[in-house]
Amino acid sequence: MAPEDYLQHIDFAATTKLDFTPLFADPKVFRSLVLDLCRPFRAANINKVACPESIGFILGSAVAAELKLGLIPIRKAGKLPNIKRNVARQRFVDYTGESSGFEINKALIAQGDRILLVDDWVETGGQLRGLSKLLEKRGAVVSGISVLGFNTAGTSGKLRNTYTLASILDYDAPDKRDLTQRLDQR
Repeated sequence: MAPEDYLQHIDFAATTKLDFTPLFADPKVFRSLVLDLCRPFRAANINKVACPESIGFILGSAVAAELKLGLIPIRKAGKLPNIKRNVARQRFVDYTGESSGFEINKALIAQGDRILLVDDWVETGGQLRGLSKLLEKRGAVVSGISVLGFNTAGTSGKLRNTYTLASILDYDAPDKRDLTQRLDQR
């Protein structure tokens, strides 16, 4: 599917964040999206897929199933049940400028795991840096990052200097973007 074709399946009328759930309603669109997220990493030496809550769970699960790899779900801070002694945490500043955090069950990551990070959208890169740091502190190697949308400007653009990052939709928004406006209609 052409990258710009995904735009018609994203709800840009959402008030605080884009709504990606319409991408999953049409099985052909969803299948195409999963294949496009997998394509750059099919031959990569990766043994697990990691993904953050919540849209990342949907995309990461589908990518892990397609690539026949294990899955590491990364939860928002305070959401892991009854395993507090076995939790690794990482704080970060998200695209809104707010402090947030992620947690992971330490048992899911082995030293030297080669991870593909999958998420929906990278606006500022803060969340992605937090995710990478969380995994790397546990001894994993972030071997690739696959996302639907990626802001190439500002601090997020620098992520491509550090990681192998593939995105379906690239855009350049150096200032805070009006999330109600489609990328192709700016």
